[in-house]
Amino acid sequence: MAASWTGQSKGTPLGYRIFILVMRVFGVRAAYGLLYLVVPWYVLTGRASNAALRGYFARLRASDPGIKGLSLAGSYRAFGRTIIDKVALRAGLEKGYTWERQGREALATMIASGKGGLLLSAHLGNWELASHLLPDYPGRISVVLQDGEDARIREAIEGSTASARFGIIALGNGIEHLFKMTDALREGQVLCMHGDRYLPGSRTRKALFLGEEAVFPAGPFALAAAQRVPVCIAFVVSTGPQRYSFTVAEPIPAGATADAIFQRFVAELERAVKKHPLQWFNYYDFWRG
Repeated sequence: MAASWTGQSKGTPLGYRIFILVMRVFGVRAAYGLLYLVVPWYVLTGRASNAALRGYFARLRASDPGIKGLSLAGSYRAFGRTIIDKVALRAGLEKGYTWERQGREALATMIASGKGGLLLSAHLGNWELASHLLPDYPGRISVVLQDGEDARIREAIEGSTASARFGIIALGNGIEHLFKMTDALREGQVLCMHGDRYLPGSRTRKALFLGEEAVFPAGPFALAAAQRVPVCIAFVVSTGPQRYSFTVAEPIPAGATADAIFQRFVAELERAVKKHPLQWFNYYDFWRG
């Protein structure tokens, strides 16, 4: 996977700053409008990501012929909107946004229990916005992520936004992050992780996904099973301009096996991807690994 996906977003620092300026002066909807000028460039030049999207769309159609409206431009516009919304909300531009929450009570119970747990998601929708939707329990939640953003782009975003209010555990090439994750669970924290990408050299496992065998990380599922903590699977997806839905599936109780957690995650992810096909943002050949 390392040769196909670098962990870095597309775009330049100047491009991000332009979007931020437009949002502050003219509003979020104006920034959406700029995407119609930017997206054609990615459609014309995104050779590798275009090929990956076409393969993904073909598998979607094969697994569910009823899925309509798939296009390269539609996917890129959806991704652009997630970036705009993430920056807008972190900059305090919340006016005009609406939220729908489903199953949040189970997650709130898991966090409030103080016994630790795992909140699994994927590169679907706009997970960064979960900070506006999660229950507010300071010191009880840590986000596990790969810090793959280009430093200049990250500076452009963070220079105009507020800082996150959760703890951060950065994934690296060593094993230090594994100790931090285990310690956090033992301290009763809830770890927020993605379950659809893995680091080069890490353990993986395979499952049928959209009708074809795909490779997933093994770590999140093994960690939850080894630490005997409950698991919630959740996604934050856009349901329209400045509208989001935060959906938490029925929780998996503590003591479940790694295989049971993994199979449940794959099933929930496939269901969500089919429902929101333009919002799964893995722009590499996911099935090749």
